[in-house]
Amino acid sequence: MEKVMNRGLSFRKATFIAVASGKILIILFVCLFFYGCSSIAHKTYSQTFGRVERVSYDRFTPSITWSEMDQMKYSREEVHFNSKGNILQGYVYGAANTSGLVVISGGLGATADSYFPMIMYFVDNGWRVFVFNNTGVDGSEGNDTRGLYQSVIDLDSVLSYVSITNSMNDLPIMLVGHSWGGFAVCAILNYEHPIKAVVSFAGYNSGSEVFDEFGRSSSKFYNFLKPQFRKIEKQRFGDVAHLTAVDGINKSFVPVLIVQSSDDHIILSNTTSIYAHREKITNPRVEIIFKDGEEVTGHERVFGSLRSMEYIKWINESWRKYYETDPENARALQWANDVNFDKMLENELDFDLMDHIHEFFINAK
Repeated sequence: MEKVMNRGLSFRKATFIAVASGKILIILFVCLFFYGCSSIAHKTYSQTFGRVERVSYDRFTPSITWSEMDQMKYSREEVHFNSKGNILQGYVYGAANTSGLVVISGGLGATADSYFPMIMYFVDNGWRVFVFNNTGVDGSEGNDTRGLYQSVIDLDSVLSYVSITNSMNDLPIMLVGHSWGGFAVCAILNYEHPIKAVVSFAGYNSGSEVFDEFGRSSSKFYNFLKPQFRKIEKQRFGDVAHLTAVDGINKSFVPVLIVQSSDDHIILSNTTSIYAHREKITNPRVEIIFKDGEEVTGHERVFGSLRSMEYIKWINESWRKYYETDPENARALQWANDVNFDKMLENELDFDLMDHIHEFFINAK
């Protein structure tokens, strides 16, 4: 009987050890899994939102830059201000203009020079213009651009700087944003800044929605990493990560103009864009311009002319043929000289749209 009991105890002990060992292995597996997911998520996030540097002036670039234009006509003052511990670089154009202050918030990957045709338009029409390099961009401090909500934090810092700067704080403030900035200029309406009007080009409603869209389309394992990405957003941005563009639009009574193109492959017109969430908008002072059919101008050039879009198609095809002829010796500057590349046409604005925005701002004052 004693032997039977001993065998029973030994069996139960062995069973307990086996079960305990199994649980430990499961716990270890889960820990390793989440550690691996966390490590992958942080690495992916850092790679996605790296620093952005200005293209060297000694290389060919299709963009129009201040260095190429009439610097007397478009003189600028360089300014610096703090954004959560990083010193950011900005420029003020049209110091003598008094119609109002147009603050331009650019897209991810853009620098303060990236919207120079728009800067020229507003200066020519009597507006003072404030453009800036976001955290981690060109002349601004920051190891990286941090993420899809950073544009709101930086724009908040810009507007706080403007509010204490005597040369600007008496001007009515108009916001213009594109993509990353298109989200920021609407989400910032959740704050209490004295904004008179907003124009959002190809803006998204929520950074998390955009990240999910790209994640699902790029990897079937994205859902495993999604909780880690949310944790990173919370750690980096706190409550800002809960802001949406539509909430800002609805919270304010500010006139907002939303511009979206149906062929936008970055901020999709039917999912991640502010336009896609238009039925949730309750602010009666919102106007929407939706480019469709023959009027489409994509994402990067949503404010560009149809003529510029045709020219870009021709240029892209010309470069492709040139490059494929001799890839090893292909030189962009040589090709541009050969085809007499027209930067002004490449970057031509939709002037009917810009004139509409000008009137939109005038009426909002």
